[in-house]
Amino acid sequence: MNLLTDNALLPGIDRLQASAAVLARGFDHRAELASLELGDARDHAVGLSGLFLIGAVAALLTGFAANFFVAALWWDTPHRLLAIGLAALVQAAVATTSIALCIHRARRWRPLPLTIDQLKKDSQCLRDLLNSPRR
Repeated sequence: MNLLTDNALLPGIDRLQASAAVLARGFDHRAELASLELGDARDHAVGLSGLFLIGAVAALLTGFAANFFVAALWWDTPHRLLAIGLAALVQAAVATTSIALCIHRARRWRPLPLTIDQLKKDSQCLRDLLNSPRR
């Protein structure tokens, strides 16, 4: 008589095995979903980083060109300092707005939304099962 294979001695072993199989399948499905969403998040981050880098370099070069243009245009006038100061203020406003938008988007972005939603549903289902009366 083997204790591990005799179902009469271990009541509920079939139920435990079935529960373990369901949990293993659920874990596999959630891991696959998380993997897909991580791939999407990586693609999003790489694309956003590339665009940000291109935009930052272009903005830097444009800022240099704009400063040189303003300085050359207003160089022989008594208002050249005012013109360069206004150009600096405009560039500071654009930079501040851009940084604020980046921070806002970063705070609003939620990675892995489907995985998190599914894990919440799984957690609620497990709580309901554990709190249900025994049959």
